[in-house]
Amino acid sequence: MSSLGLVVAIVLVDLLGFSLVMPLLAPFAKEYGFSPLQIGLLVAGYPMAQLVAGPILGRLSDRYGRRPVLAASQFGTAVSFVILGLSNSFTVMFLARLLDGASGGNILVAQAYVADVTKPEERSRGYGLIGMAFGLGFVLGPLLGLALVQLPVAPEWRLRVPFLVAAGFSTIAWVLVLLRLPESLPKDARARQGARVVSRRGVADAFGLPGVGRMIGLGALVALGFAALEGTFSLYLEGRQKWGPAGVMAGFTFLGLVTAMVQGGLVRRLAPKYGEPRLIVVGLVVLIAGFAGLGLAYGTAAVLAATLLVGVGQGLVSPTVSGLISRITPASEQGAVFGTLSSAQTLARMVNYVLANLLFGRGSTAAPFWEAAAIALGALVLAGATLPTVAKLSGSGAPGRDLGEPIPSGAAEL
Repeated sequence: MSSLGLVVAIVLVDLLGFSLVMPLLAPFAKEYGFSPLQIGLLVAGYPMAQLVAGPILGRLSDRYGRRPVLAASQFGTAVSFVILGLSNSFTVMFLARLLDGASGGNILVAQAYVADVTKPEERSRGYGLIGMAFGLGFVLGPLLGLALVQLPVAPEWRLRVPFLVAAGFSTIAWVLVLLRLPESLPKDARARQGARVVSRRGVADAFGLPGVGRMIGLGALVALGFAALEGTFSLYLEGRQKWGPAGVMAGFTFLGLVTAMVQGGLVRRLAPKYGEPRLIVVGLVVLIAGFAGLGLAYGTAAVLAATLLVGVGQGLVSPTVSGLISRITPASEQGAVFGTLSSAQTLARMVNYVLANLLFGRGSTAAPFWEAAAIALGALVLAGATLPTVAKLSGSGAPGRDLGEPIPSGAAEL
């Protein structure tokens, strides 16, 4: 297996464990009699720690290599799942969530790894494969969790078993990193020797790189809008569409499959022909239509059509934003920039998980999706102002041309 294929497999195994336990974390905590505030803190503990740790882990991977940071991240995740599965103390469980977030550089380091082992013009295809692993992980994980909670075990272990199985997945990923994954940064690389673990201005350094700051802002806006769906989709399907638990799971499964197919299939074929800037613009337009469609939809056919549009739009935008960022980022700053992007997107999700639920509860069932459509429209405006300059900075043939220029008929295609 190639280095790229191996890191995609590691991400898939890791996401299986993550998506297996996340739907069960709140019910698990409720079973122990934790207060709503304590449950909220348990859910928020990971992104809180990740917000701070992301840029630091990224710079550590620039300085010491992707492999050791990725191994440490997988080990920290495995330990945190074991603690969550065996403890009944809020303090201990909260510390475990903080540990997972503080060591949670799995995805951002994997993104930097992809940049190391792919050519600039192939970056979006590589990130599309990472996105496909995301989609499949978030489809298969909850299904596995549903099967595990039905196992004939003692009642007190019914919700513990999935956490221990998730720890097993993280351990498998950790072993794969240690035994199979080669380091992507050469030992004598000047960029690696010169990388700064903690810079004078921290995150400001990443935002100060030409074009990178606005692209990180664009990525954060995309995450902000999509968080409205992530945080309220199940409530929307239950309350507005009157779907039961099986229907809600089917809705998430459908969205995950569409996104995975677009990121793993369409992007790798379309990016070389049309370039990332065009795919980002088209993806944002489709996202706006999808969010608006969910705001208007009643009935299964309308919901599925709107969900299809959201999946296609998100599948086009997410990997191409990452691919374009990596192409305009110096090799010595890949980890730092993706760490900053990870923190910015984490903050965006934390904000809109709360805001979207307030809109849903105090406004209407459609309000979060109109908010998401407005955010996607803002992202489209930012993209229109940013992408022509960034396309020139990337300097890669068709993807790097001005958005108004025609693409040669002989553009490469897979």
